[in-house]
Parts: sequence; C-alpha cells; structure tokens
Amino acid sequence: MLTNTYNKSILFFPLLLTALSAVSAFAFDISVKSSVTASQVLIGDRFNYEIDVTAPENATVELPSFVGNLGSFEVKDMKHEKIIEGLPKGRAKFVWRSTLNTFVAGEFLIAPQEVQAVIGKDTVNTRTDPVAVKVAARTTGDETDILDVEDPIKDPRLPVWLYWILGILAAAVLVLAGWFLHKKLRKQSEPVQLPPYEEAVLELKKLRDLQLLALGNQADFFTALSFIVRRYIQRRYLGEIAEVKEKGKKNAPQTKRASRGILDATLSQLKKRIPAIAELPDSYKAAVISLEEETYPVRFAKMKIGDDRGIFWDDFAAKFFDDTKPMPEMNDGTQKGSKKEPPAEAPHAEGGK
Repeated sequence: MLTNTYNKSILFFPLLLTALSAVSAFAFDISVKSSVTASQVLIGDRFNYEIDVTAPENATVELPSFVGNLGSFEVKDMKHEKIIEGLPKGRAKFVWRSTLNTFVAGEFLIAPQEVQAVIGKDTVNTRTDPVAVKVAARTTGDETDILDVEDPIKDPRLPVWLYWILGILAAAVLVLAGWFLHKKLRKQSEPVQLPPYEEAVLELKKLRDLQLLALGNQADFFTALSFIVRRYIQRRYLGEIAEVKEKGKKNAPQTKRASRGILDATLSQLKKRIPAIAELPDSYKAAVISLEEETYPVRFAKMKIGDDRGIFWDDFAAKFFDDTKPMPEMNDGTQKGSKKEPPAEAPHAEGGK
C-alpha cells in the first residue's frame, strides 16, 4: 500500500512540471520580425527599418533605442506603435519603425536587435534576424563631366507672401464686416425721434403720469415742464442749429448758431432770446417768460407756490403745443389753418400771485 502511494507521487510531479511549463510557454508566446522597405537603395535615399513584435497584450516589450546611428546608417526618425485591431483577443503587435539613410555605398548588414518582453515577474529575451541592405552609388564612375542638374522640385505649398496678403485681406474683411454690423446695430438701437409736437405731447403725458404735484414735488415738476416747453420751441422754431435773429444791430450777422439756443439759457438770456424768435406768436413769447420767472424760485430755491399754478401751467403747455403745431401743407403751397390768429390773452405770472 505504501509502495503504490510512493509510485503515484513520483508520477504526479513530472506531470505538474510539464503543465507549469506549458502555461509559462503559452504566456510567453511571442514572435519577432524585422524588415526594410527596400533592400537596395541609392546613396542619400531614405528607407524604413521596422521591427514587429507580436506578444500578449499585457506584456511590456522593450527594444534598445536607436540614437544617432544604427550601424552604418543614420537614424532620421523613430516611432513606436502598439496595434490591437485585427489581432486575436489578448494579443497585440508592438512596432518600432525608424527612417534610415547613408551617404556611403556598399553592402551593409543591420545587426540583430535584442527584444525583451516582461509579464509580471517573468521575462523573455529574444533577437531579431539580421537584415541586409545594399547601397548603390548614383554614378558608374565613367562620367567625364558633372551630371546634369535635375529640374527643381515643385513645391505644392503657396508662397509665404501670398499667405500674408490673404491674411491682410481677411483681416480687412473682418474689420469692415464688424463696422457695418456695429453701424447696423447702433442704428437699430437708436430710438426714432418724433416730430417736435408729437414729442412734446408725449413727454407732457409722461410728466402727468408721474403725479409729481400730488406728491408735493413742485421742483421736479416745474423743472421737467420748463425743459419740455424749451425743447419744443428749440426744435419747432430754431431747428437743430438753433438760429436766432439778432435785433437792434444794423451791421450784425442775421443769425447765430446753436450757442444762441434756449435749452440751456439762463433766465436773463432767455428774456433776450425768446423775443428774437420771429415765428413764435408774441403772446406766447411773454407767456413763456412768465413761466420761467414764476417757477424760477421753485426750481432753484425749492420754494412753494399754489398747486393751482401747477395745474394752470400744465394746461398752458398743452394749449401752447396745440395752438402752434405745424399744419399740413395744402396744394397751393399754403398751410391749413395758417391764418389762425394767436391767442388774444396770454397767461401771466401775476394772475396767480
């Protein structure tokens, strides 16, 4: 009984060693192949030398780097690549591809290169096959004169100066496009300016909606009302250049420009400039000056006047705009309602004091 057990143990150990060797051999199943793109080249020609190692995907494969020269050849470029596509699952191809050339004629042999594959703690070392390369001279040695110059190679790239011109033109197009876009957006963002009468009526309505008099804020109310009346006169009678005729000077120029307007005029300046507006009815000239005189202390000294005066001047502004609004032109060149007489009696400051 003891003898049979001993014999079985002797047979088991060789079988175990054989199985382990088979597993180890399968884990290190690698193949190495070396090749060149041309086995015969001319002096100066470039060709590729490639080493392909097929090994398990999880293997670490190392190859000595080609720095500077590989035997008699100069290394121009070196690339590494790992390929999995098209291979069985768990396998990978490790590729080393170098570009070589030489300026010496002869028959050369690229020596075998050592390849090392590492999987875990196990390592497998192998070598590539030597590769023969023949380098031929470009001449036969029988020439008595220099060789003919070859035609220049056509460069498919555009000249550098053309790139500069195209870049400048592209920048100019972008600048012009940006300018037109900015101009268009700015034009769209600018509010449409209404005619003087429509603008004045709209601003007066906005002022009434604020209910400043009901809130006891006379200063802001009369400041806004004064500005609305002045701007209406400025746009209606003086235009954008605010021309005002001077009186009392025989040799003085007939008009002065925007500096003679009434928008930012002081009370003393307003008393001189309002009478100079020929098309403004005289009764309204006096009324506008009365508006400025009566509301001046309220606007600048925060004084108070009766609330009825605020309603009075509000109604005055509405009537002033309606009585002086431009009339549509008739076919004979005259204006409809052009013979309308100015109001017989203009409002004045004394009536409410």
